[in-house]
Amino acid sequence: MADNPVNSPELKTREFSSDAEVERLVFGFESATISPSHFDHSAHLATALYYLEEGSFAQALDRMRSALRRFTAHHGVDVYHETITTFWVRLLHHLTENEYRAVPLWRRINLITTRWGGAEPLEAHYSRELLRSQRARQEWVEPDLLPMPFLSPPKCKI
Repeated sequence: MADNPVNSPELKTREFSSDAEVERLVFGFESATISPSHFDHSAHLATALYYLEEGSFAQALDRMRSALRRFTAHHGVDVYHETITTFWVRLLHHLTENEYRAVPLWRRINLITTRWGGAEPLEAHYSRELLRSQRARQEWVEPDLLPMPFLSPPKCKI
């Protein structure tokens, strides 16, 4: 697999310069040819933003859930977390609906991951104890520290 461009060191997970680079990342993720260690937080956000660009909120969340579960199962890692996944897709949806709308996808991803890509948004709304709970891993749990009004699922057609 050394000559597979998905596994090459040139595969970007951040600082994109084209939509084609984003699409390569998403292909590597969906085909599970990118390693879990290379699929970092920025790559998660980029993929979710790509899904939001391609479909509705509900479609993007469903696609992210399904793809993450396939990816983690393929690589034999049990790290899927429903609350964290849903939180980020909802936050990214809010950002793309209210800001960054007219920006090309690759640039939007760069701007959002630079501004919102740290753990701070999640930590501002959730205690570590809640996020460590089995319940939060398995199902969506509302924030326990700071409510986020936009976190209720948007009304959208599936």
